[in-house]
Amino acid sequence: MRKKRIGVLGCAHILDRALFTPLKSLKHLGVHAIASRTKSKAESYADKYGIPHAFGSYEELLACEEIDFVYIALSNELHAEWAIRALQAGKPVLVEKPICLNTEELRRLMDVQAASGLPVLEGLMVQHHPWQCEIKRMVGGNAYGRLLQVRSQISVPFQDPERQNYRSFPERGGGAFYDFGCYWLQFLQAVLGLEPSGCDAESDFAGPGGCDWTFWAALEYADGVRTELVASFELPAISRHTLEFERAVVTVDDFFRASMGTYRMAIRIQDKQTGAVEKLAFEPQNYFVNQLAFFSDVLDGTTSHVPIVQSYERMALHERLLTLARAKLPGYPLASGQQPT
Repeated sequence: MRKKRIGVLGCAHILDRALFTPLKSLKHLGVHAIASRTKSKAESYADKYGIPHAFGSYEELLACEEIDFVYIALSNELHAEWAIRALQAGKPVLVEKPICLNTEELRRLMDVQAASGLPVLEGLMVQHHPWQCEIKRMVGGNAYGRLLQVRSQISVPFQDPERQNYRSFPERGGGAFYDFGCYWLQFLQAVLGLEPSGCDAESDFAGPGGCDWTFWAALEYADGVRTELVASFELPAISRHTLEFERAVVTVDDFFRASMGTYRMAIRIQDKQTGAVEKLAFEPQNYFVNQLAFFSDVLDGTTSHVPIVQSYERMALHERLLTLARAKLPGYPLASGQQPT
């Protein structure tokens, strides 16, 4: 099997964890070229990671005929533009989350993707692990009775006193909900679907530049299931989903761990009547290894792709929740007679 050659747009810090280290476990994939607006930076990465080619412009990389797919690790506000340009250059795309900043951008990307017929994958690496399928099985099969509620918390303490990071700029997808809300929405989409009967959201948007440093959101489903999220850059570090069923409480704790390396994941199941605890453990895995292997299989035609419309469903609900939260701020500008939805 010929090794697939990856072209990387951008020199982001996440590349070591999300691409270069995982590729050590995937001998059928390799980085062929990397591009930055500053050629010396691209050359520095090329020297460090043994990449054959370094380009001083993104256009040069997209023109490289040897590249089999493009990995986009640019600033959030550049994702849509360069995903579109990669598709127009005939290159499939794996793009870091968020795939776009709004549904308008995403509609344009979807039009180009449909015309090209090439796959685009949003880099939500958590979806490429069997724990989500197991939770879906529990919910769909009423393994512990009816699901009553889902509580999620995703928080990573973050400081940016010099306001240099994208998280501090609203126009670049800053704030806790842009950073973490996509993981919550993807989980709910996989397990419950994204057709809530009602929703609510709040934040004081008191972070740098008016970003949300802590964000609360809730979705109500027609069958009575209530889901809640707390996303924060201020609260103690935690990544946890807790599902309360009629007969058990099921917890997926520290679910970001497998993005830091190859680790064992487990689902904790506590019987509500007896208090007995059972753990369902999975073999050690790395989210990013799984993600890259999945996309390679998609390109080979050996597995079904994740439809890009799923990204659109998440983005549409993301926008709705942000609008609800901002509408609660004093002086929020609404047109005459308009109500937030």
